[in-house]
Amino acid sequence: MNGFIIDQQTLRDLNVFSETSGSVFNIFKRTRTIGGREKLREMMSNPSTDIDLLTRRSEAIRYFFDREIQLDIRNEELDLIEFYLKSTRRRSKGNLIDAVSDYVTRNSSNDYYIIKTGLKYLIKLVKYLNLFITENRPENLPEYLNVIFNRITELTAEGQLSQALKLNESNLKFYQVSWLDDAFRGSKKQNILELLQLVYELDVLEYVGFTAKNRGFSFPGYISGPGMHFSVGSLFHPGIKNPVANDVRFDGGLNMAFLTGSNMAGKSSLLKSLGLAIYLAHIGFPVPAKAMKTTIFNGLVTTINLPDNISDGLSHYYSEVKRVKDVALKLTENDRLFVVFDELFRGTNVKDAFDASLMIISELSHIRNSAFFISTHIVELADELQKYPNISFQQMETFFENNKPVFTYKLSKGISTERLGMYIVLNEGIIDTIRKAAKT
Repeated sequence: MNGFIIDQQTLRDLNVFSETSGSVFNIFKRTRTIGGREKLREMMSNPSTDIDLLTRRSEAIRYFFDREIQLDIRNEELDLIEFYLKSTRRRSKGNLIDAVSDYVTRNSSNDYYIIKTGLKYLIKLVKYLNLFITENRPENLPEYLNVIFNRITELTAEGQLSQALKLNESNLKFYQVSWLDDAFRGSKKQNILELLQLVYELDVLEYVGFTAKNRGFSFPGYISGPGMHFSVGSLFHPGIKNPVANDVRFDGGLNMAFLTGSNMAGKSSLLKSLGLAIYLAHIGFPVPAKAMKTTIFNGLVTTINLPDNISDGLSHYYSEVKRVKDVALKLTENDRLFVVFDELFRGTNVKDAFDASLMIISELSHIRNSAFFISTHIVELADELQKYPNISFQQMETFFENNKPVFTYKLSKGISTERLGMYIVLNEGIIDTIRKAAKT
């Protein structure tokens, strides 16, 4: 994982791999091939701190993005090639006498059909890859793609694969089938499996680029060197219909944001969007924003949807305490972490939540080599935190108009003073319902 820290709680908070339609994986997973989908999962499971890898992968995706290149590959054909290569059926011997024997005894069998069809689609694929590389290889080809193209060329320029290019894949002779099968499921099998993995990677790069263009994503810029910088313009959450975009910035000595806002103002959605942008940037993918520049962080840790741990006999509050301790331990061992807390200590009474939040945030403010974004309902904390010069105070704007709350979902400087909790309770007519029940 190249040192990048991300845990299961964070992946759940950001809805990266869940089976729901709105998960991050599902946004990108409509690759042309099943193998491409597996390659996508592999990439998304391995965020990185390697700025060269991230930059090169991002440039390769942008190449497909800018040119709208489409691969002419079909899942059913790739699937049959894999099925053929993994077959445990007896391999052909590769000489003329055995080829005749195989043809006589197996010609009409399902085994022979799978072998012949697998070879047909494999030769067709190799011919197409050579043509694709020839047509899509300008002088300024991104390095990441150049490495892939070079390796494909190396794999297809030698031995039986090279000679197979001269054959008519739709009309293979029985001795050609025997000769190729002996090599492709024998000495050349690993080469062909590697070739398929390169095809699956191209499949991922193409579809990620297509998705980025279709959804209005942009490509992050990576900042090397000392110091810590993060800025994102028009950030939005891809799972929200008609989302409101926001700008977020960390630099100039400000490495902690204290976020306030009323219920339903959009605090959690903003934090998820922010975490998602950090995560996607660290797998080299486009991000849901118009622009983004970031230092390479060493990890991302979020606490947004922390579940009760009833099976272990833990209350929600104690689960929160253990989570904060876990984050603290990570901070002792790593710098440049991006840490997100949504509603610290919501599982206890207001007095304890105030005291515990103040103590934790005050101590975290002394850590200057990581970034923190912390939301809360307890706006009174702001008065106690004003003395820390590295804390910026942000709010989700809400106001009343004609005695009704208006949620702008916009982030701005300041501290929210709107309190909508009682308004929401009264507006639902709960009191009238209870009184009616009492009369009944």
